[in-house]
Amino acid sequence: MFTKNRLVPYTTVLSVLFLFITFALPVWRLLPLAQQTPFIALHYNIYLGVDRFGSVYQIFFLPSLGLFFLLLNLFIQAYAYKNQKMLSLFFAAATPLLEFILCAAMVLIVLTNI
Repeated sequence: MFTKNRLVPYTTVLSVLFLFITFALPVWRLLPLAQQTPFIALHYNIYLGVDRFGSVYQIFFLPSLGLFFLLLNLFIQAYAYKNQKMLSLFFAAATPLLEFILCAAMVLIVLTNI
């Protein structure tokens, strides 16, 4: 089983932690803004400023994408561990990196809107 490898539990817990932060930030900081403003900034560009607006609930696209990638990578890890252990370890190491990038993007979106 792929969970016997010492790297997999640590990377999975780290990925879930980043995913929790990515879900918790908009709930904590942006959902209270839903009563005040119908739209929030979803993308900021240094040349044009805010160039994409959307409803408050569109902010949950990033956490949903993170959950999808976490589940997909765990499935690929479990499937590939029997034949290609190196590929499984690559996905185990890449998942927290991907979740961190999504978490950093969420932090920047929240900072743009407060």
